[in-house]
Amino acid sequence: MVERETRTPRAQRVLATLAFALIGVSALAVVVLLILRASGLPNAAFQSGGLLVLQLLPLPGLTIGLLLVIALFVVLAVRRAREQGAQRSRR
Repeated sequence: MVERETRTPRAQRVLATLAFALIGVSALAVVVLLILRASGLPNAAFQSGGLLVLQLLPLPGLTIGLLLVIALFVVLAVRRAREQGAQRSRR
């Protein structure tokens, strides 16, 4: 029996990388914010500058990351359905 090489298509690799990078950066931002709040940093420091951006980063980052994960699952399901359809037509 010939062993078929299965390579992951580029679109799936890109979607997976983007999704997990966005989710990872957003989770890291949440952890940093928790540490900064616990260390007693005054609230005025969070109103401007880099900490304001750090506060705003998790919401869109996690949302877009979740949408990318859903898109990745859809791409995987379509690819598997096509592969199974191709195998059935060979029989």
